[in-house]
Amino acid sequence: MSKRPGRPPLDPDDPSVKLSLTLPSKRYDALCRLAAADHQSLSDVLRRALTRELRVLKLPSREPSR
Repeated sequence: MSKRPGRPPLDPDDPSVKLSLTLPSKRYDALCRLAAADHQSLSDVLRRALTRELRVLKLPSREPSR
């Protein structure tokens, strides 16, 4: 069996959901420059920023409580 092309799932136990985001072109261009300067994809930069903000909101996580 051959592997599917592309990156692995973010979480193999939790399916991903597509998200559409609209940004002003100046902000999009700035984010693209930031991503390129860090040798990362724009998707990774946006994903990290959104995850960071969601942690501030203290949304429930899938991690078990300690």
